[in-house]
Amino acid sequence: MELELILERELTTQRPPGGSITDIHVCQHECGKWHINIRVSWRGTSLFHVGLYDKKRIRLYKKASSAIRHIVLGYGYEGVIHVHPYHGLQEASSF
Repeated sequence: MELELILERELTTQRPPGGSITDIHVCQHECGKWHINIRVSWRGTSLFHVGLYDKKRIRLYKKASSAIRHIVLGYGYEGVIHVHPYHGLQEASSF
């Protein structure tokens, strides 16, 4: 199932007044790279892939820790972050 894309600028500089991030999942793709899936209050209940700030491409990370750091520092999120490693990949360096 492919999710729709939400650009990073909508989560930072163009976030609506009173809008909040309600749910975040950091997921590992079968190639070992990580991406962020996010649910926001102003777009209903569906999850979205986080895209680059100004390009319609999914933002990818080499390590889960980099994605989590970006969520906390870049988006100002302080809630629970769900981490979903790809079943079968056990490379500790990707965390």
